[in-house]
Amino acid sequence: MAQVRQTMPDQSERAIKAWKTRRIKSAFIKVRASEAASKEELKKYLEKRGWRVVFFEGKTGSPRTGIIDAFAYRLDRKDADRLDVKLIQLKGGKAGVTGREIARLKKAVDNAKVSWALAAFDGETLQIIPEDLDASRLN
Repeated sequence: MAQVRQTMPDQSERAIKAWKTRRIKSAFIKVRASEAASKEELKKYLEKRGWRVVFFEGKTGSPRTGIIDAFAYRLDRKDADRLDVKLIQLKGGKAGVTGREIARLKKAVDNAKVSWALAAFDGETLQIIPEDLDASRLN
């Protein structure tokens, strides 16, 4: 049985592979930097106007796949029992906005669910009403 010997790619093939890897990593780094800059500017803009912002990210810090990247919230200036909320899709760099994205974001507003919960801590035990917050999402 003849043995087939696998040969190492020649130097030019390795150089091309390294160049492609650097190019991909460079693009990834630029995207991350643009995303971080966009988040920071949005946060400054909103906080200056009395809003707080929460960004949805995965455990690794990468963005989620849904249309909602963040939401901003504040108590109404005239009624402290009223909460103002804005759902936000964050764009950075040269990313454009499509009509489909706007429609998805508007639909997300219509599909948003708001419920209530009460949390009380007596110094030893945290009590939450309703008891199971996950179950309250099903209602």
